[in-house]
Amino acid sequence: FLTAFDTTTGDQVWRVDRDEPGHTWATPFVWENNLRTEIVTAATGRVRSYDLQGEQLWELSGMSLLTTPSPFASHGLVYISSGYPGGSLRPVYAIQPGAAGDISVYQDVASGLQEGFPGTRHYSQDDHVVWSYPLLGTYSTTALVHGDIYYTLLDRGFLTAHDAATGEEVYGRRRLEIGNGFTASPWGYNDKIFLLSEDGDTFVVRAGSEFEILHKNSLNEMSLATPAVARGSVILRTQSKLYRIARP
Repeated sequence: FLTAFDTTTGDQVWRVDRDEPGHTWATPFVWENNLRTEIVTAATGRVRSYDLQGEQLWELSGMSLLTTPSPFASHGLVYISSGYPGGSLRPVYAIQPGAAGDISVYQDVASGLQEGFPGTRHYSQDDHVVWSYPLLGTYSTTALVHGDIYYTLLDRGFLTAHDAATGEEVYGRRRLEIGNGFTASPWGYNDKIFLLSEDGDTFVVRAGSEFEILHKNSLNEMSLATPAVARGSVILRTQSKLYRIARP
């Protein structure tokens, strides 16, 4: 279900029941676009968007068996993805404001999908799905838009880059390091992309159309949490320590 509460009194304002099989880990996203404010929820069964009174605006089927990445917005689009390992569908969708009703792209997950990665970029008959890929989604990490590029960090240590507005490939899979897994989501600052591995290694990659690893910084301890960036600092949490990194 999806529910809203009064922040002052704690009283429930409304509740909407949702028919969803299994579990989902994605955080709902409040999308303040140029037409309206929406609550976008990504789940195993469907992606659904609601208005602030709990009325459904649009929905989209075609997700993986488990949804972990959270929706986010950039370039006037909301980006939605999921990618449970071994699933036949690990999609990414870029959706523009104003959608209504069922805007599904992949009605049947067993048909029409190319083998391999990332599959074929698809343009929907519904104009509100600007671009999508059937096999570009991730299991744990949420993608990153930095500048004009949509970066995908796969849990086995590959990075890809696509044009955030059109979905066109900028570069395909580039390996960060053999044997390093990734659960934390990437973040960007200035002209660099940062990627924290489960082993506690932060890879610094040059942002833009050419892949280049600039640095590797090691904390020597397991790291699963996505770092937080606030007030000119980055906060990193390992298994037993909390770090705040900032310029002096």
